[in-house]
This record gives sequence, C-alpha cells and structure tokens, in this order.
Amino acid sequence: MIEAFIQGLWSYADPQALGFLIVGTCIGIFIGLLPAVGGLVAMAILLPMVFGMQRVAGISMLLAIAAINTTGGSITAILMNIPGSGPSTATLLDGFPMTQRGEAGRAFGAMLCSATMGSLLGVFLAVVMIPIVRPVVLTFSSAELFFLIVMGISFLAVLGRGAAVKGLIAGLLGILIAMIGYQHSTGVDRFGFGNMFLLQGLSLVPVVLGLFAGAELLDLAVSGKSIVDPSLAKTGKDLRRQILMGMKEVFQYPWLWFRCCVLGYVIGLIPGIGGDTAVFVAYAQAKQTSRHPEKFGTGIIEGIIAPEAASNAKEGGALLTTMLLGLPGSASMALLMGALLLQGVIPGPNMLDTELELTFTLLWGLALANVIGGILCYLIAGYLNLTAIVTLAPRYLIPGILTLVYVGAFVYDKKMGDVVVAFVFTLIGIVMKKYDYNRPSMLLGFILGVYFEEYFWLSLQTRGPLFFMRPACLVIIAITLSLYAVDLIRTLSARRAKRRLAA
Repeated sequence: MIEAFIQGLWSYADPQALGFLIVGTCIGIFIGLLPAVGGLVAMAILLPMVFGMQRVAGISMLLAIAAINTTGGSITAILMNIPGSGPSTATLLDGFPMTQRGEAGRAFGAMLCSATMGSLLGVFLAVVMIPIVRPVVLTFSSAELFFLIVMGISFLAVLGRGAAVKGLIAGLLGILIAMIGYQHSTGVDRFGFGNMFLLQGLSLVPVVLGLFAGAELLDLAVSGKSIVDPSLAKTGKDLRRQILMGMKEVFQYPWLWFRCCVLGYVIGLIPGIGGDTAVFVAYAQAKQTSRHPEKFGTGIIEGIIAPEAASNAKEGGALLTTMLLGLPGSASMALLMGALLLQGVIPGPNMLDTELELTFTLLWGLALANVIGGILCYLIAGYLNLTAIVTLAPRYLIPGILTLVYVGAFVYDKKMGDVVVAFVFTLIGIVMKKYDYNRPSMLLGFILGVYFEEYFWLSLQTRGPLFFMRPACLVIIAITLSLYAVDLIRTLSARRAKRRLAA
C-alpha cells in the first residue's frame, strides 16, 4: 500500500497529467464565479472528451472541476451575496456582511485557508479509512439517512439570527415548497394543479438564484447605493494584508475547524446526502456551540471557517465511496464515475486490488487541485482587485449581473418555467428580507425536504414503525438532542447569572 501511495503522487510528475489537473482547476474556479452555472455543467460538457485521453489526465481534469468550483463560488457569495454554487450559500451568511463592512479580504483569507486545509484533512481521512470504509458506509440504511436529515432540519431555528421562530417558519415553508410535484409513494399530485412543469417539482438552482441573487440585486437597485462605500474598500497591499490576516485567524479556532472537517467528511461518505447538507449542518453546529451565537449572521469569522471546512473536506469522503463502493455521493461524483467507466475502470471494492495505484492517484489529485486552486484564488482576489466590483454604482453593476442570473436559471435545465420560478422567488426573497425572515432557513428546508420525505417512506415500508430502533439511529438522535441540551444549559446558566447580578 505504501508503494501505491508513493506511485500515486508520482503520477503527477507526468506533465500531461499535471497540466490537465491545472486546466480543470482553472475551469472550476471560473465556473464557480458564474452564478448557478456550476461545475456540474462543465463536467457534463467535458465528459465525452475523457474517452481516448490518457487515463489519469482525463479523470484528473474532471476531478479538479468538482473539487474547486465551490471555492470559486464562495468568492461571489462573499462579494455580492450571490452563491456561485449550492454549498456557497452558507458562506454568504457571514461573508457578505463582512464585505459590507469593508472586510472582504478577511473573509477571503479565512475562506481560502479553511477550505484548502479542509480538503487536505479530508484526503488524509480518506487514505486512513480505505481499509474500513466499506463496513462503515454499509451501516447507513434509509433509517440512518432519515435521522441525519432530521438532524439537519432541526437546525432550522438555529439559522434564524435573533429570530428563531421566524427561522423555523421559513424552514417549514421551504419543506412545504419542496413537496410540490408528484409524490412517488402515493401517486398524489401536490400543489401541481395539473401543470406538467410543477408536477416535476422545483429545481434548486432557480430557487437559489431568485431567493438570493435576484432579491439582493433588486434591493440594491432600489437603494441606489453601492454594496460597499468606496472609502471602506481595501485594494492592493491593504487587501492582501487583510487576506493574510483572515488566513491567520483560522488558526485561532483549530477545534472548530477540525470538527467541521470531520463532520463534512462523514456526511460526504454517505451517498445521497449532498454537500449542501454538510455545510449547513456545520454552520448550525458552530453557532450552537459558540460562546456568542448571537453574532452569527452579522459577519463573524467562525461563520466562514465552519461551512468552508466542511464543504471541502466532504469531497474526500465522496470520492472514496464513489471509487471503492461505486456509490456516488453527489451528482458531480456520478459524472466522475462515468469518466472512470469510460476509461475502463469499474468502481467498486475490487479497486483495492486491481486499481489501488489509481485510487491513491485520484486522492492525491484531489489534494493538489485544492492547493493549486487556493493559490490561484489568492492571486485572483489579491491582485485582480475584485473588491472594486462592489464599489460600483448599481446602474453599472445590476443590469449585467441580473441578466446573467436569469440566463443562468434558464441554462441549468433549458426550461422557461425555471426563469419564472427564479422571478417568483426573487419577489419572495424581497418580502422575506423586508420582514426579517431567514432565507437560508428556507433554502435548507427546501434542500432537505425532498430527502426527508423519501427516506421516511422508505424506512417505514422496509422496517415498520419502529425503524428508529437501530444503534446508529439512536446515536444520531442522541447527538441531536445533546446539541440542544448544551444550548439549553447555556441559556439557563445565563439567566442564573443575570439573577445573581440583579440580586
């Protein structure tokens, strides 16, 4: 195994393999910067090219796109409150408020450092877990997946900054919206009104674009003010100094970073959960366990460290289950599995025997892509002066970006109905913002609502009403309850302290 580990790294001594890895990294960053286009589109377009290419080079190019596009997406999330990808949505909660204060550099630095180191830890955990990943993953049936979703949904109120009830209402509304369409277990049309487009349910991309990008841009247009006062924006050396400051701050929260990495990696191991779940669960538990939870959502560095660590660490787990079990943990990993099949590689446990060197090669490729991507993002953020964008007057900024938003809604699935959905959710986002209802809570409810229902029905049909009486289920339930117990104990302690001071 040690020899295969070393040979895996040595594979990137080949200029062709390394060159295509770098090309994939550059494409991933660029695609990530474009609202809603996403790495999945780029991977789908480039997948046919893999056939006939040198094996490591072709697969590495797609792997790099999957690995790094969320990092590019976090740049637009921080700068303009527009998530370039689903997992970037959690980063904007604190990243954008920091930009509005003129601290975009700090947010960039924390994001890059946390994400890059998180990917390296995720790869390390993947290497360590190669011998034991099969029994661990096969432990998770639909019942365990259901309670993982319940844990994610239970954080809905937590995401509501200073307004837990409104956060819960928004999240439940998101779950309700997720139920639009045909219900496969019962055959019932819910809220579809016989419309063929609604029967298929709503897609994530137009919902995200309308709820965040469209609402934010129209609100900005009405205000007539730039995102950041030009006097607060940092450029040149000041910006690079701020980025380095943000990087250093990650090391002030080593335990937060580590547990979010582990959390993201474990969720990444489980097929069907998705990266959006990992980042929101990481963010919510960071807020729950913080000494100052009320500051989350106002522009706090921990609110960037947590989701970015989980977002990149999850890729190591997703790649491992894709290769060794043939169970893709996400849509991007499903396309990567397609690339493996095009190259004549059959994902599954036999890869440990017949393709062990390739297994380590791709794990090394994942780590290298994130390191290269982190360096490129630093150069882009620090030397191309991206922060100048947020100082532009709305009349220059809004028309082009708003057009890109609605074009992105159409390009995702090439349906005009998605443009209408994006517009409707733009209006919903504006109303929610005005009355201080938490939009990320609604998004999390929408994302998890589909999985919640699917795994509930499957568990009920296969194991009956007592499907939760399994060791792994009980452990997940205990973890969820313990998080709220910590929050309750902290609240009671604070009340006692106030009473003592009053006395």
